[in-house]
Amino acid sequence: MKKIFMPFIMATVLFACSAPAENKEAASADDAAMANFKENSKVATSIFEAFAKKDMNAWDTFNSDSIKAHGPQYGNEAVVGKAELRKRLEGFHTLFNNIKPNDIMLLPGVDTVTFKPDGNVRAYVRWTDDGALNGAKIEHKYYCVMLFNKDHKLIDVDEYFDVTGLINAANAPKK
Repeated sequence: MKKIFMPFIMATVLFACSAPAENKEAASADDAAMANFKENSKVATSIFEAFAKKDMNAWDTFNSDSIKAHGPQYGNEAVVGKAELRKRLEGFHTLFNNIKPNDIMLLPGVDTVTFKPDGNVRAYVRWTDDGALNGAKIEHKYYCVMLFNKDHKLIDVDEYFDVTGLINAANAPKK
């Protein structure tokens, strides 16, 4: 019985210790997706910083010319392109001073079927700024999903924040 049992145990141990080829391929794909996420995270941070500095020329360099932006406005489901998105962001520059992205948390985007990293970025940011008209100190939370192309240019952004409350705070009468 020992002669049969010992080879069986040894074969089981050896089989358990060797990773199947598909697991190695999946691990390699995950590593590539995480490497893309790290590069795209640098771009996401640069986009936030360029916007905060009101440097829209720098902002342009991180966005693809064919970007699609899904804004947070209630009742406005329109998808806008780069020129309109830039115009909207420049509108924020007229309403706010001392814009700062704080507590930036960047997480990997995930494939909706496998839930594995896909190289894209989900961003949580706490912004602080001052109302240009009333001097109000404003703090607001922001979330977005950012999709990138192979050249690490932003091609799609879907934003979630209280834009109406933010604009109302910036336009409220001075206290």
